[in-house]
Amino acid sequence: VAKAVTGKRVLITGAGGSIGSKLARIVATFHPEQLILMERAENSLFEIDRQIGRRFPEIKRKAVLHDVVDADATLRHCVALKPHVVFHAAAHKHVPLMEDHPAHALTNNLFGTKSIADAAVATGAERFVLISSDKAVNPTSVMGATKRVAEIYTQSLNRRGSSTRCCMVRFGNV
Repeated sequence: VAKAVTGKRVLITGAGGSIGSKLARIVATFHPEQLILMERAENSLFEIDRQIGRRFPEIKRKAVLHDVVDADATLRHCVALKPHVVFHAAAHKHVPLMEDHPAHALTNNLFGTKSIADAAVATGAERFVLISSDKAVNPTSVMGATKRVAEIYTQSLNRRGSSTRCCMVRFGNV
């Protein structure tokens, strides 16, 4: 982990969420060059930005209020910020809610992933990491299916000959 993030510009999407905020606190311990916190929920972004600022005042950070589903703006942010590493934790994760709102699951979990992954590749990030879910294994829910398709898309990026290393990790009980 230290080799991947120490001295690097690290962007975390969904930085105000349960997984994204934990990732932000962990990454901060490895002294990145800059920690870029991207989140669409203003209050959550404000809180994690202030937490990181208090606990790690020496770390340069940038809070970006943004929804990764907006592909054009996502690319513009990545062009301007030039992250070395992108951890993509922004996602809808609640299975029952996504069963009731499948279009939101698809838009956020698949198209949001595509947007930030494409921007990471287009701007030459060293690494893109999709934070996925154990629900993507033989999915039986809309949420699991959208995360599985996002995984397949992420894997496909490696076959295109990009210098960006794209991978994923599955968390349980997400």
